[in-house]
Order: sequence, then C-alpha cells, then structure tokens
Amino acid sequence: MEGVSSSKCHVVAMAYPARGHINPMMNMCKQIVANDKGIHVTFVVTKEWLGFIGADPKPDNIELRSIFPDVVPYEVERANDHLGFTEAVMTKMEAPFEELFQRLQHRQQ
Repeated sequence: MEGVSSSKCHVVAMAYPARGHINPMMNMCKQIVANDKGIHVTFVVTKEWLGFIGADPKPDNIELRSIFPDVVPYEVERANDHLGFTEAVMTKMEAPFEELFQRLQHRQQ
C-alpha cells in the first residue's frame, strides 16, 4: 500500500492521562506516521506518563512532550480520589497544554 503524500504535516495528539487511553492513542499515532514519513506527531503526556512510556520504542517522527507543571494526581493517588483526578484533568490541564501548543506553533514558524 502506498502512503499518502503530505507536506510537513504536524499532528499534536493527547490522550486522557489514564491507563487504557495512552497506549491506544500511541498506536493510532504510529499508524498515522507508518505510511508517510512527512508526517510528524507530537504526543503530549503528563510528566508521570512520560516516565512510563518515554523509553518505549517509537518511530523517529513521533516526539514525546510533557506538560508542566504536573497538575493531575499521580497514579498511586488517583485510586483514592478519582473525582479529584477527573476534576483536575478537566480544569487544570488546559493552561499547560495551551502553553505547550503555543510553543509548538512558534517552533513551526
């Protein structure tokens, strides 16, 4: 199967930062870049998830970036406070993600 040609396509992907969401999103990103080396994917994760998956093999055109500061509870804590974790994801992740997204946009220019 021939890949679809693209001209400097940059995809920014971010999964819900919990088990069962990160790996499927990474697999989708790998499928996106598999047939077209002109596509670059920036996969955004929390600092905790960067530690979990940072060393895993991935194509050269997938870059991992993390949002700072850590605004969601760590895996160990979230089992005790799922509501707090969900609230943090929905309210506290937007600003750090927007900041990273702006930096990525400026880098492209």
